Amino acid sequence: MSVRKKFRVRRHSLDDALATLPPMEKYDGNIRDIDLFICAVGFEDRVLAVPKSLTSACDITINSALIGRYKTNPEENLVNEKLLAPVLVSLGARLSYFHADSPEQVHKAIQSALLNLNKEFTSHVVLDISGGSSSFIISALNSLFRSDIDFDVTIFYTTADVYHAPKNINAEHPISVWTEEDMRELGVDSVTTNELIPGIHHDHLPNYVIAIPSMFTARMQRGLSHLGIGNLSGADESVYWILPSTEDATHQWRQSQVEKSLLRMINGEPELDGVAIQSLPDGRWSYCDALDYIDCTRTVMNQIDNHSDHNISLIHVGSKLQAVGVSLALAARREVSVVNTRPQSFSAATYSKGQGEVYCIRLESLKKLVRKLAGVGSINIESFR
Repeated sequence: MSVRKKFRVRRHSLDDALATLPPMEKYDGNIRDIDLFICAVGFEDRVLAVPKSLTSACDITINSALIGRYKTNPEENLVNEKLLAPVLVSLGARLSYFHADSPEQVHKAIQSALLNLNKEFTSHVVLDISGGSSSFIISALNSLFRSDIDFDVTIFYTTADVYHAPKNINAEHPISVWTEEDMRELGVDSVTTNELIPGIHHDHLPNYVIAIPSMFTARMQRGLSHLGIGNLSGADESVYWILPSTEDATHQWRQSQVEKSLLRMINGEPELDGVAIQSLPDGRWSYCDALDYIDCTRTVMNQIDNHSDHNISLIHVGSKLQAVGVSLALAARREVSVVNTRPQSFSAATYSKGQGEVYCIRLESLKKLVRKLAGVGSINIESFR
Protein backbone atom coordinates (compact mmCIF):
# COMPACT_ATOMS: atom_id res chain seq x y z
CA MET A 1 0.00 0.00 0.00
CA SER A 2 1.37 3.41 -0.96
CA VAL A 3 2.13 5.91 1.74
CA ARG A 4 -0.18 8.87 1.64
CA LYS A 5 1.73 12.14 1.50
CA LYS A 6 1.03 14.75 4.08
CA PHE A 7 -0.41 17.99 2.77
CA ARG A 8 -1.85 21.23 3.97
CA VAL A 9 -4.50 23.46 2.49
CA ARG A 10 -4.03 27.22 2.43
CA ARG A 11 -6.72 29.67 1.47
CA HIS A 12 -5.42 32.86 -0.11
CA SER A 13 -6.87 35.62 2.07
CA LEU A 14 -7.61 39.22 1.18
CA ASP A 15 -5.51 40.44 4.12
CA ASP A 16 -2.48 38.55 2.81
CA ALA A 17 -2.91 40.09 -0.64
CA LEU A 18 -3.41 43.60 0.69
CA ALA A 19 -0.34 43.27 2.88
CA THR A 20 1.74 43.33 -0.31
CA LEU A 21 0.36 46.74 -1.34
CA PRO A 22 2.68 49.62 -0.47
CA PRO A 23 1.36 52.56 1.54
CA MET A 24 1.03 55.95 -0.06
CA GLU A 25 4.05 58.02 0.88
CA LYS A 26 5.15 61.60 0.53
CA TYR A 27 7.31 61.96 -2.59
CA ASP A 28 10.95 62.43 -1.52
CA GLY A 29 12.47 63.21 -4.94
CA ASN A 30 13.84 59.69 -5.34
CA ILE A 31 12.77 58.22 -8.67
CA ARG A 32 14.30 56.26 -11.53
CA ASP A 33 14.05 57.07 -15.23
CA ILE A 34 10.54 56.91 -16.65
CA ASP A 35 9.79 54.90 -19.77
CA LEU A 36 6.18 56.06 -20.02
CA PHE A 37 4.49 59.00 -18.29
CA ILE A 38 0.66 59.15 -18.35
CA CYS A 39 -1.46 62.06 -17.16
CA ALA A 40 -4.63 64.01 -17.89
CA VAL A 41 -4.47 67.76 -18.27
CA GLY A 42 -7.41 69.24 -16.41
CA PHE A 43 -8.18 72.74 -15.16
CA GLU A 44 -6.62 72.51 -11.67
CA ASP A 45 -3.28 74.07 -10.77
CA ARG A 46 -2.05 70.78 -9.31
CA VAL A 47 -1.74 69.08 -12.72
CA LEU A 48 1.61 70.84 -13.03
CA ALA A 49 3.02 69.80 -9.64
CA VAL A 50 4.43 66.35 -10.50
CA PRO A 51 6.16 67.30 -13.79
CA LYS A 52 7.73 70.29 -12.05
CA SER A 53 8.86 68.07 -9.16
CA LEU A 54 10.48 65.67 -11.62
CA THR A 55 12.63 68.46 -13.08
CA SER A 56 14.43 68.73 -9.74
CA ALA A 57 15.42 65.04 -9.77
CA CYS A 58 19.04 64.52 -10.81
CA ASP A 59 19.39 63.36 -14.43
CA ILE A 60 15.83 62.02 -14.61
CA THR A 61 14.53 61.44 -18.14
CA ILE A 62 11.15 60.54 -19.60
CA ASN A 63 11.10 58.48 -22.79
CA SER A 64 7.51 59.19 -23.84
CA ALA A 65 4.45 60.88 -22.36
CA LEU A 66 0.72 60.45 -22.96
CA ILE A 67 -1.44 63.48 -22.21
CA GLY A 68 -5.19 63.08 -21.90
CA ARG A 69 -7.47 65.92 -22.96
CA TYR A 70 -11.02 66.53 -21.68
CA LYS A 71 -14.05 67.98 -23.44
CA THR A 72 -15.19 69.71 -20.24
CA ASN A 73 -13.66 73.11 -19.36
CA PRO A 74 -11.53 73.27 -22.56
CA GLU A 75 -10.35 76.87 -22.11
CA GLU A 76 -8.93 76.33 -18.62
CA ASN A 77 -7.43 73.00 -19.68
CA LEU A 78 -5.64 74.59 -22.61
CA VAL A 79 -3.94 77.07 -20.30
CA ASN A 80 -2.50 74.22 -18.24
CA GLU A 81 -1.55 72.20 -21.32
CA LYS A 82 0.58 75.07 -22.63
CA LEU A 83 2.45 75.07 -19.31
CA LEU A 84 2.64 71.28 -18.94
CA ALA A 85 3.93 70.24 -22.37
CA PRO A 86 7.22 72.21 -22.28
CA VAL A 87 8.10 70.76 -18.86
CA LEU A 88 7.70 67.19 -20.12
CA VAL A 89 9.63 67.98 -23.31
CA SER A 90 12.46 69.43 -21.21
CA LEU A 91 12.74 65.99 -19.56
CA GLY A 92 13.16 64.33 -22.96
CA ALA A 93 9.60 63.13 -23.47
CA ARG A 94 8.01 62.54 -26.85
CA LEU A 95 4.44 63.73 -26.48
CA SER A 96 1.25 62.01 -27.65
CA TYR A 97 -2.33 62.99 -26.90
CA PHE A 98 -5.56 61.07 -26.37
CA HIS A 99 -9.21 61.68 -25.45
CA ALA A 100 -9.37 61.25 -21.66
CA ASP A 101 -13.19 61.09 -21.58
CA SER A 102 -13.24 57.93 -23.70
CA PRO A 103 -12.25 54.66 -21.97
CA GLU A 104 -11.63 53.11 -25.39
CA GLN A 105 -9.26 55.90 -26.44
CA VAL A 106 -7.46 55.74 -23.09
CA HIS A 107 -6.98 51.99 -23.58
CA LYS A 108 -5.76 52.29 -27.19
CA ALA A 109 -3.25 55.01 -26.35
CA ILE A 110 -1.80 53.13 -23.38
CA GLN A 111 -1.66 49.73 -25.09
CA SER A 112 0.08 51.26 -28.12
CA ALA A 113 2.64 52.99 -25.90
CA LEU A 114 3.31 49.83 -23.87
CA LEU A 115 4.23 47.94 -27.05
CA ASN A 116 7.22 50.27 -27.40
CA LEU A 117 8.64 49.42 -23.98
CA ASN A 118 11.98 47.63 -23.90
CA LYS A 119 11.30 43.96 -23.07
CA GLU A 120 14.87 43.33 -21.94
CA PHE A 121 14.45 44.94 -18.53
CA THR A 122 11.69 45.95 -16.14
CA SER A 123 10.22 49.17 -17.44
CA HIS A 124 8.95 52.00 -15.29
CA VAL A 125 5.53 53.55 -15.96
CA VAL A 126 4.28 56.64 -14.12
CA LEU A 127 0.59 57.52 -13.82
CA ASP A 128 -0.11 61.01 -12.49
CA ILE A 129 -3.73 61.13 -11.27
CA SER A 130 -3.52 64.70 -9.89
CA GLY A 131 -5.73 66.09 -12.65
CA GLY A 132 -7.55 62.88 -13.50
CA SER A 133 -11.27 62.11 -13.36
CA SER A 134 -12.42 58.85 -11.80
CA SER A 135 -13.29 57.53 -15.27
CA PHE A 136 -9.78 58.28 -16.55
CA ILE A 137 -8.08 56.79 -13.48
CA ILE A 138 -10.11 53.57 -13.58
CA SER A 139 -9.71 53.20 -17.37
CA ALA A 140 -5.97 53.91 -17.31
CA LEU A 141 -5.23 51.52 -14.46
CA ASN A 142 -7.46 48.87 -16.03
CA SER A 143 -5.40 49.13 -19.22
CA LEU A 144 -2.13 48.82 -17.31
CA PHE A 145 -3.35 45.90 -15.19
CA ARG A 146 -4.43 43.87 -18.24
CA SER A 147 -1.22 44.28 -20.20
CA ASP A 148 0.77 41.14 -21.01
CA ILE A 149 3.95 43.05 -20.25
CA ASP A 150 5.28 43.27 -16.71
CA PHE A 151 6.54 46.60 -15.40
CA ASP A 152 6.73 48.74 -12.29
CA VAL A 153 4.23 51.56 -11.80
CA THR A 154 4.49 54.71 -9.72
CA ILE A 155 1.17 56.47 -9.12
CA PHE A 156 1.50 60.17 -8.27
CA TYR A 157 -1.17 62.18 -6.49
CA THR A 158 -0.98 65.87 -5.62
CA THR A 159 -3.31 67.55 -3.17
CA ALA A 160 -4.65 71.02 -3.80
CA ASP A 161 -3.47 73.84 -1.56
CA VAL A 162 -7.03 75.13 -1.10
CA TYR A 163 -10.17 73.10 -1.79
CA HIS A 164 -13.61 74.29 -2.77
CA ALA A 165 -15.83 75.66 -0.03
CA PRO A 166 -19.02 77.70 -0.48
CA LYS A 167 -18.61 81.46 -0.13
CA ASN A 168 -22.20 82.65 -0.32
CA ILE A 169 -23.72 80.30 2.25
CA ASN A 170 -22.79 78.28 5.32
CA ALA A 171 -21.12 75.00 4.32
CA GLU A 172 -23.49 73.08 6.60
CA HIS A 173 -26.59 74.28 4.76
CA PRO A 174 -28.21 71.81 2.34
CA ILE A 175 -26.59 71.83 -1.08
CA SER A 176 -30.04 72.22 -2.61
CA VAL A 177 -30.04 75.87 -1.41
CA TRP A 178 -26.47 76.67 -2.52
CA THR A 179 -26.08 79.21 -5.29
CA GLU A 180 -24.71 78.14 -8.66
CA GLU A 181 -21.48 80.03 -7.89
CA ASP A 182 -20.92 77.70 -4.92
CA MET A 183 -21.46 74.47 -6.83
CA ARG A 184 -18.34 72.49 -7.72
CA GLU A 185 -19.88 70.72 -10.73
CA LEU A 186 -22.87 71.51 -12.91
CA GLY A 187 -25.31 69.22 -14.69
CA VAL A 188 -24.90 65.71 -16.06
CA ASP A 189 -23.60 65.34 -19.60
CA SER A 190 -23.76 61.57 -20.02
CA VAL A 191 -24.13 58.26 -18.22
CA THR A 192 -22.58 55.19 -19.85
CA THR A 193 -21.21 51.77 -19.04
CA ASN A 194 -17.41 51.76 -19.23
CA GLU A 195 -16.75 49.65 -22.32
CA LEU A 196 -13.47 48.39 -20.83
CA ILE A 197 -15.28 47.04 -17.77
CA PRO A 198 -18.69 45.74 -18.93
CA GLY A 199 -18.80 43.00 -16.32
CA ILE A 200 -20.45 39.61 -16.63
CA HIS A 201 -24.17 39.79 -15.90
CA HIS A 202 -26.97 37.22 -16.16
CA ASP A 203 -30.67 37.92 -16.65
CA HIS A 204 -31.77 35.63 -13.83
CA LEU A 205 -29.67 37.29 -11.11
CA PRO A 206 -30.71 40.32 -9.01
CA ASN A 207 -28.78 43.59 -9.26
CA TYR A 208 -26.41 44.95 -6.63
CA VAL A 209 -24.63 48.31 -6.74
CA ILE A 210 -21.49 49.46 -4.95
CA ALA A 211 -21.70 53.26 -4.83
CA ILE A 212 -19.01 55.76 -3.80
CA PRO A 213 -20.75 59.16 -3.59
CA SER A 214 -19.71 62.78 -3.33
CA MET A 215 -21.64 65.66 -1.80
CA PHE A 216 -23.10 66.51 -5.22
CA THR A 217 -25.64 63.80 -5.95
CA ALA A 218 -26.88 64.59 -9.49
CA ARG A 219 -24.45 62.22 -11.20
CA MET A 220 -24.99 59.46 -8.65
CA GLN A 221 -28.75 59.73 -9.06
CA ARG A 222 -28.46 59.52 -12.84
CA GLY A 223 -26.10 56.56 -12.52
CA LEU A 224 -28.55 54.67 -10.34
CA SER A 225 -31.38 55.49 -12.75
CA HIS A 226 -29.25 54.09 -15.55
CA LEU A 227 -29.30 50.80 -13.62
CA GLY A 228 -33.03 50.98 -12.99
CA ILE A 229 -32.74 51.98 -9.33
CA GLY A 230 -34.87 54.87 -8.11
CA ASN A 231 -34.72 56.89 -4.89
CA LEU A 232 -37.57 55.00 -3.27
CA SER A 233 -37.36 51.78 -5.27
CA GLY A 234 -34.16 49.91 -4.56
CA ALA A 235 -31.71 52.46 -3.15
CA ASP A 236 -32.30 51.11 0.35
CA GLU A 237 -32.05 47.43 -0.64
CA SER A 238 -29.79 47.03 -3.65
CA VAL A 239 -27.04 49.60 -2.98
CA TYR A 240 -24.01 49.50 -0.70
CA TRP A 241 -22.65 52.98 0.06
CA ILE A 242 -18.95 53.62 0.71
CA LEU A 243 -18.90 57.01 2.42
CA PRO A 244 -15.74 59.15 2.57
CA SER A 245 -14.16 59.90 5.92
CA THR A 246 -11.26 62.10 6.92
CA GLU A 247 -9.14 62.84 9.97
CA ASP A 248 -8.54 66.41 8.76
CA ALA A 249 -10.70 68.71 10.87
CA THR A 250 -10.87 71.30 8.08
CA HIS A 251 -12.61 68.76 5.84
CA GLN A 252 -15.03 67.28 8.37
CA TRP A 253 -17.88 69.36 6.96
CA ARG A 254 -17.41 67.61 3.60
CA GLN A 255 -17.87 64.20 5.20
CA SER A 256 -21.02 65.43 6.92
CA GLN A 257 -22.33 67.05 3.74
CA VAL A 258 -21.93 63.83 1.74
CA GLU A 259 -24.11 61.98 4.27
CA LYS A 260 -26.73 64.73 4.36
CA SER A 261 -26.89 65.01 0.57
CA LEU A 262 -27.16 61.26 0.17
CA LEU A 263 -29.98 60.96 2.68
CA ARG A 264 -31.85 63.81 1.00
CA MET A 265 -31.43 62.10 -2.36
CA ILE A 266 -32.90 58.86 -1.02
CA ASN A 267 -35.57 60.20 1.34
CA GLY A 268 -36.51 63.50 -0.25
CA GLU A 269 -36.12 67.10 0.89
CA PRO A 270 -37.45 67.54 4.44
CA GLU A 271 -37.85 71.28 3.86
CA LEU A 272 -40.24 70.57 1.00
CA ASP A 273 -42.30 67.51 1.89
CA GLY A 274 -41.78 66.93 5.58
CA VAL A 275 -39.90 63.63 5.23
CA ALA A 276 -37.58 63.18 8.18
CA ILE A 277 -33.89 62.60 7.47
CA GLN A 278 -33.18 59.03 8.47
CA SER A 279 -30.03 56.97 8.63
CA LEU A 280 -28.86 54.64 5.91
CA PRO A 281 -30.01 51.00 6.32
CA ASP A 282 -27.91 48.90 8.70
CA GLY A 283 -25.29 46.83 6.92
CA ARG A 284 -25.64 48.84 3.72
CA TRP A 285 -22.83 51.33 4.21
CA SER A 286 -19.39 51.89 5.67
CA TYR A 287 -16.75 54.60 5.89
CA CYS A 288 -13.51 54.66 3.92
CA ASP A 289 -10.87 57.35 4.29
CA ALA A 290 -10.78 59.44 1.12
CA LEU A 291 -6.98 59.01 0.96
CA ASP A 292 -6.80 55.28 1.81
CA TYR A 293 -6.67 53.31 -1.43
CA ILE A 294 -5.91 50.03 0.35
CA ASP A 295 -8.99 50.15 2.58
CA CYS A 296 -11.09 51.02 -0.45
CA THR A 297 -9.71 47.94 -2.24
CA ARG A 298 -10.61 45.82 0.81
CA THR A 299 -14.16 47.19 1.08
CA VAL A 300 -14.96 46.81 -2.61
CA MET A 301 -13.55 43.28 -2.85
CA ASN A 302 -15.42 42.17 0.26
CA GLN A 303 -18.67 43.47 -1.20
CA ILE A 304 -18.03 41.72 -4.51
CA ASP A 305 -17.14 38.39 -2.91
CA ASN A 306 -20.09 38.55 -0.50
CA HIS A 307 -22.55 39.10 -3.37
CA SER A 308 -21.32 36.64 -5.98
CA ASP A 309 -24.95 35.63 -6.61
CA HIS A 310 -25.79 39.10 -7.95
CA ASN A 311 -25.12 41.17 -11.03
CA ILE A 312 -22.74 43.74 -9.54
CA SER A 313 -22.28 47.29 -10.85
CA LEU A 314 -20.11 50.06 -9.43
CA ILE A 315 -20.58 53.84 -9.56
CA HIS A 316 -17.66 56.00 -8.44
CA VAL A 317 -17.91 59.76 -8.03
CA GLY A 318 -15.64 59.91 -4.98
CA SER A 319 -11.96 60.74 -4.46
CA LYS A 320 -9.09 60.04 -6.85
CA LEU A 321 -7.33 57.66 -4.45
CA GLN A 322 -10.54 55.72 -3.89
CA ALA A 323 -10.58 55.29 -7.68
CA VAL A 324 -7.17 53.61 -7.37
CA GLY A 325 -8.62 51.18 -4.81
CA VAL A 326 -11.61 50.50 -7.04
CA SER A 327 -9.29 49.78 -9.97
CA LEU A 328 -7.28 47.22 -7.99
CA ALA A 329 -10.43 45.43 -6.87
CA LEU A 330 -11.79 45.34 -10.43
CA ALA A 331 -8.51 43.98 -11.75
CA ALA A 332 -9.13 40.93 -9.57
CA ARG A 333 -12.90 40.67 -10.09
CA ARG A 334 -13.84 41.18 -13.73
CA GLU A 335 -17.50 40.27 -13.31
CA VAL A 336 -18.29 43.80 -12.11
CA SER A 337 -19.66 46.47 -14.44
CA VAL A 338 -18.60 50.12 -14.08
CA VAL A 339 -20.95 53.03 -14.78
CA ASN A 340 -19.37 56.34 -15.87
CA THR A 341 -21.13 59.63 -15.12
CA ARG A 342 -19.74 62.85 -16.58
CA PRO A 343 -20.82 66.38 -15.60
CA GLN A 344 -21.54 69.09 -18.14
CA SER A 345 -18.84 71.26 -16.59
CA PHE A 346 -16.81 71.86 -13.46
CA SER A 347 -16.59 75.17 -11.63
CA ALA A 348 -12.93 75.76 -12.44
CA ALA A 349 -12.80 79.10 -10.65
CA THR A 350 -13.75 77.61 -7.28
CA TYR A 351 -12.94 73.88 -7.53
CA SER A 352 -9.47 74.11 -5.99
CA LYS A 353 -6.47 76.41 -5.87
CA GLY A 354 -2.72 75.90 -5.77
CA GLN A 355 -0.47 72.89 -5.35
CA GLY A 356 -0.23 71.01 -2.08
CA GLU A 357 1.80 67.94 -1.14
CA VAL A 358 2.95 65.41 -3.74
CA TYR A 359 2.45 61.74 -2.80
CA CYS A 360 3.27 58.51 -4.56
CA ILE A 361 2.41 54.80 -4.53
CA ARG A 362 5.22 52.57 -5.81
CA LEU A 363 3.86 49.31 -7.25
CA GLU A 364 6.53 46.78 -8.18
CA SER A 365 5.83 44.01 -10.72
CA LEU A 366 2.27 44.86 -11.64
CA LYS A 367 1.51 41.38 -13.02
CA LYS A 368 2.51 39.72 -9.74
CA LEU A 369 0.38 42.16 -7.75
CA VAL A 370 -2.72 41.53 -9.87
CA ARG A 371 -2.22 37.76 -9.62
CA LYS A 372 -2.17 37.97 -5.82
CA LEU A 373 -5.39 39.95 -5.74
CA ALA A 374 -7.10 37.70 -8.28
CA GLY A 375 -6.08 34.67 -6.21
CA VAL A 376 -7.97 35.84 -3.12
CA GLY A 377 -10.40 33.10 -2.09
CA SER A 378 -8.62 30.35 -4.02
CA ILE A 379 -7.11 27.31 -2.32
CA ASN A 380 -3.54 26.11 -2.57
CA ILE A 381 -2.65 22.52 -1.63
CA GLU A 382 0.95 22.02 -0.54
CA SER A 383 2.51 18.64 0.10
CA PHE A 384 5.33 18.20 2.60
CA ARG A 385 7.25 15.40 4.27
